[in-house]
Amino acid sequence: MPKSSAERVAEYRARKKAQGMATLSLVVPAADVGLFNQFAAQRRDRHLEGRHPAGAPRQQWLSMLAALMPRVAVPSAPRRRRNSLGSPITRAETLFASILKEIIDLGWPEGLPLGSEQDLMEMHAVSRAVVRRAVRLLEHHSIVHVQRGTGGSLVVIHPDLSVTMRTVSIYLEYEGVAPRDILATRLALELATMDLAIERLDEEGEQRLCEQVAAEAQLDGRAGADELLRFHFLLAELSGDPALRLFGGIVLQLADAHSTFHSRSREHKDRVVARIKHCHREIAHAVIARDRERARTQMANYIAGIRTWLE
Repeated sequence: MPKSSAERVAEYRARKKAQGMATLSLVVPAADVGLFNQFAAQRRDRHLEGRHPAGAPRQQWLSMLAALMPRVAVPSAPRRRRNSLGSPITRAETLFASILKEIIDLGWPEGLPLGSEQDLMEMHAVSRAVVRRAVRLLEHHSIVHVQRGTGGSLVVIHPDLSVTMRTVSIYLEYEGVAPRDILATRLALELATMDLAIERLDEEGEQRLCEQVAAEAQLDGRAGADELLRFHFLLAELSGDPALRLFGGIVLQLADAHSTFHSRSREHKDRVVARIKHCHREIAHAVIARDRERARTQMANYIAGIRTWLE
């Protein structure tokens, strides 16, 4: 018999209790909510120091999230709530932001059941329609997964990076991003990524770079975009910076979408892939040697060469 949402929550709390944590409910004046949240966040940051080494980005994200949420104080005259961009905030968006903030405050506990549709209606005092719209937003942003069936519940999941990359890429296409903008942005991001990769490179990273260059040795004009871009995604991973990995991935996707490489002749594609392999090999050697200037020069030359086969 499947476990109820209450049973799953109880099991989660039991696991946390075994790790030295406890469930605590407080009733405090509305004016003091911010103070208590700030104190709790500081405590969590110290406790999760190994998982979140830098507290500043997390606080910046929470500040951005807070800007999307309505104020606690109720205005004297009824008026429609708006976010920092001036757009009206629906009740579903408010619930979405509230659930997301709770997940972030908990340290993004993957696998945690947040309750069923009925549970959320009761906890947040909202209608079924509001809950369903909020859940669709959470699913769309790859924040939760809905377990269907009896006793179904929202479960916290690992965000899908590809979903975010695809969404931002579509928006930039809508805005009419030009190839010259793509190249300029890609160069800036690739250089910043490579600088960090050199700074943080260890023996395992050196080995992975060598293996990637070796794996590319057999590629020719039949290679797909995923095979040709894998080297750059590896550099982004070795940088250890999730923001650079995200934005760099978006620009790589845009560059491939605007490339004429896939429509060229086989002979031309063979020549291009040979040049790509040579550039990747030279960049890898410079990175492993911690030769920052040579690595930056090689990357700049590589990006300059892409201009010839972008629309």
